[in-house]
Amino acid sequence: MTHLELLPFQQDSPPLGRHVEHDPRSLAHAYGVLPRSAIKPVDWTRRIPVLDQGQLGSCTGNAGTGLLGTDSAARPGLTQVTITPEAARASQGHFTAGSHALDEAFAVSLYSLATRLDSFPGEYPPVDTGSSGLGVAKALKALGLASGYQHGFSLAALDSALQAGPVMIGIPWLDSMYSPATDGHITVDPASAVVGGHEIELNRYTGAAYWVTNSWGPSWGVGGSGYFTGSDLAWLLSQSGDVTVPAWTTPAQPAPKRCWIGRAWQAARTEKART
Repeated sequence: MTHLELLPFQQDSPPLGRHVEHDPRSLAHAYGVLPRSAIKPVDWTRRIPVLDQGQLGSCTGNAGTGLLGTDSAARPGLTQVTITPEAARASQGHFTAGSHALDEAFAVSLYSLATRLDSFPGEYPPVDTGSSGLGVAKALKALGLASGYQHGFSLAALDSALQAGPVMIGIPWLDSMYSPATDGHITVDPASAVVGGHEIELNRYTGAAYWVTNSWGPSWGVGGSGYFTGSDLAWLLSQSGDVTVPAWTTPAQPAPKRCWIGRAWQAARTEKART
């Protein structure tokens, strides 16, 4: 049976919309953890602009769209995708066959499909129900854009997944987290009220900070981004948080070089071979 736990969902500004949904397969086949020596700082380049979900609780669709538009070890980030006729049929009317730009309209359609594939009552449209990382992963697979997906539930799993590419994280959102500091630091005060659940893309790890790209427009944080400390992010993940890691089906171009901060790629490969 699917394990469901609904975090509060509200449509106040800024909007939220992530629910917790961990199925038995996700829990039984969680993302593996690499040795600590294999964990390096990474900075995966995003090729599409920061999106803005407006008053819609479509953060899950926005995070999934951000992953498609960001570099990974498998392929460069995309700016558009092609939906096949078969995938269009699988989308239950939310996508037409052909080329689609990775913009806010795409994110909303991806969210809409996720609301049909998740385990929560209601669908958007007409009801803005919110969805889950699992729901969006299922939508990406239905569209033929992902061949599968895994989930992680700890900071160690997140660190490991980041070595191969960006991820999306589903976390509780606290009142203290709405307005990052001028340097982008997001304050996580456990005593602050939980105002909902949120799904965001995480594409940069400096060794001390985890940078996320939000879907509240470029005026939020530093150009639409902000960062968590490791201890704060570990705590958020412990509060029914999760990490969603799709496996892409579109390696169409040569994979980009990894942008590891402070260490050459060849040196990292040598060290990994020793472990």
